Amino acid sequence: MAGSANWKCADCDNNNGPKDTACGICGSTRRAPMPRPAAPSRPTPKRPTPARPAGDWQCTRCRATNPARRSTCAGCGKDWKETGGPAPKKTSPRPATPKATPPRTTTPRTTTPKATPPRTSPAKKATPRKTTPPRTGTPGSRPTGVFYPPPSSTGYTPTPPRATTPSSYTPPSYTPPRYTPPTYTPPPYRAPVKKKSNGCMISCLGVVGGLVLLGIAQSVFIGALDSDDPTDSKPTSSPSSTGAACPSRIASALPSGKGASLVEAFHTKDHQITLCRTKAGKLYYYGEFRDQREAGIAMPAKKTSDGYEANNSPYRYVISGGTVTIYKSGSRLDREELTPEPSPS
Repeated sequence: MAGSANWKCADCDNNNGPKDTACGICGSTRRAPMPRPAAPSRPTPKRPTPARPAGDWQCTRCRATNPARRSTCAGCGKDWKETGGPAPKKTSPRPATPKATPPRTTTPRTTTPKATPPRTSPAKKATPRKTTPPRTGTPGSRPTGVFYPPPSSTGYTPTPPRATTPSSYTPPSYTPPRYTPPTYTPPPYRAPVKKKSNGCMISCLGVVGGLVLLGIAQSVFIGALDSDDPTDSKPTSSPSSTGAACPSRIASALPSGKGASLVEAFHTKDHQITLCRTKAGKLYYYGEFRDQREAGIAMPAKKTSDGYEANNSPYRYVISGGTVTIYKSGSRLDREELTPEPSPS
């Protein structure tokens, strides 16, 4: 009956593939479903199909109880046909019924004093003492005694108890203790100890000495700055120029640079350096790019033992040994090789 369409099992209504010859759930062979009556006269009770368990079942392998809607064990995964068994019945524990214990009845014991036989001499025989049994009254009769009132026919009225009046309680009077503030005794007066005048003199001398040293250091520092100023250089002590005139474009950038003379000229890979001296004898360092893409910078310079030095705070340019070294705040930034030239264009 193999075909190209899925088929439904006639026993468990499971959908199977066209190549399956048996049901994958219940294992029934493929066959046409039985025709069902169109309109049954009475409802037919549905019988449990062999593909599903009829009720809850217990796995015989892992002892796990599974509901009826599961066909495989939730604990070990086995099919219910292989490991299915009857599920244990749920029993509710019976409440324990307490047994009724009858109350114990205690019977008062009547102690009868034991008769102690008197000591008898061997000549006389001891006669046992007779004990008189306790008197018991006749039923309905009342024994006479001091604990029973006389009969009502005598007109006896019991004396009422005395009414005792409670004595009035008077609390004792309380007097709080009197507070006495503590007395304050000031400490004894001590006169301040005068300091010796030698300490003041020493401290004053130390301050004066510090001021004197500070003034000396300041004068030395100012003198060093003044010695570096190119304006103090005299024209007679300055080196002679080359005799050529400073280029007009550079002379116009110098203070009072009209008629300045050329001292020396150098160039590096990218920069042009020109040293010119004015008629007043002041030496200037003029630095610029070789292609003149930006305006140059003129700064005061001075002659050193082996070259020149120019300052443009915080930068400092030192020409020595055929090189120019650039410093910033005391730290070296760069060093370039110099090539002398007769005069910049």
